[in-house]
This record gives sequence, C-alpha cells and structure tokens, in this order.
Amino acid sequence: MLLKGLLILLGAHYCYADLSNIIRPCKLNHYKCIGENLAANSYCKVKENGFLPSKYVQESFHYDTPYFNASYIDHNLIIRNQDKCYVSDFFVNTRTGRAVFCMDCPNLDFESDRTMIQHRTCQEDSYYEYHFRGVYPMIRITINLPSATHMDLCSASIFTDVSELPKLHINPKNKPTANYLSKDFSHLYIYERENGHARGPGLAYKFIDSLICDYGCPMPK
Repeated sequence: MLLKGLLILLGAHYCYADLSNIIRPCKLNHYKCIGENLAANSYCKVKENGFLPSKYVQESFHYDTPYFNASYIDHNLIIRNQDKCYVSDFFVNTRTGRAVFCMDCPNLDFESDRTMIQHRTCQEDSYYEYHFRGVYPMIRITINLPSATHMDLCSASIFTDVSELPKLHINPKNKPTANYLSKDFSHLYIYERENGHARGPGLAYKFIDSLICDYGCPMPK
C-alpha cells in the first residue's frame, strides 16, 4: 500500500477532482486528524490536548550567515506569538509518494541579547553585542516529509520563506558595535533568508511537537 493503513483517510472527500493524485486527508484545523495521519506513518505520539504558549524563552540559539561571513548567538531568546501559527496545507501526492506539511506564522516576534561574530580570512574574529527585537509579519514554513509512508519530521526537508521583511529595533551595547553596525538594509532580504533557513526547523518542531504529534526532535541550539 502507498500509505500505511491507507493513511487513516478521515475526510478523504477533501481531495480535489482536478488534482486526483493529491489527497488532503484532514481539515486543516483538525489537528487530531493530522496527528493521527502522521502517527500512522511514523513514530510520533498524537497530542490530545496540545498547548503552545504565547511567549517562551530559549536559552540560546546559534546560527550562521555564510553570505556575510558572520555567526550570531541569541541569548535568552524570547519568542512571542508562535501560538498564532496555523496549518496552511497538508497533503499527500499519490503519484510521487511524497507528503507535504505547511504552516504559516503571522507576527512572529523575536527578542534577545545578541552576539554577532564577524569572520575574516587569517584574522581573529570580531565580536559585537546588541539588543535585538524583530517582528515578522509573515513566515511560511514548508516541510517535505521523507515519504507518505515515512513521515519523519526530524529528517524532513524544511524550507522557510520570510514572506515580508521584519520591523527591527536594534540597540547597540557599546560604541564599537554602534560604529560597526550598518544602517544600509539593502541586503536585509539575503540575511533574512539565511536566518530563516537556520530558524525554521526549530519553529516547525516546536509547533508540531506541542500541538499535533510529538516526535521529540532535538531543538537547534
């Protein structure tokens, strides 16, 4: 069978006639149904009464931006409004044997004391410290699960689209940082693509594990 136990086709009538190879087994707001489909084709545990707080703190988060030869560490990262994320699509393609899960996150709000590390060839790294807060009007996360019969979130391909650039508030903690930080935001979209690439998996894991089906994927640090 293409799908283990035929997926548990609760509501298979949601398939579209003009895309006969696309199956949408659940209403997108029916998280229990989505969780049961994921659990039937993986090892996650369905969340019966899941909860995601409107605000939580991650002790640290490290990411790299290769285009800028820089690394960043968010200390005591405050994440707000992730409880407003929602499932925007979940389907199986019976022709390709693949499954896709999408989520949209409006007004995600990140705040931290941030360390920026600038790398240079054959030179010491330079360190800069500043307080950061950014509100992102929309972040869209697309998860390509390994297959329709192996819906393992932890090994999935995750693409993060920063659909709209954030509103930023940056407060340098010292004069060298103030002098270094650029006020030219012409490359902000490139930075946010690299930032989103690093941040997306953790956001996806937190949302799905908390509300839909708990895989216990290790959170990026």
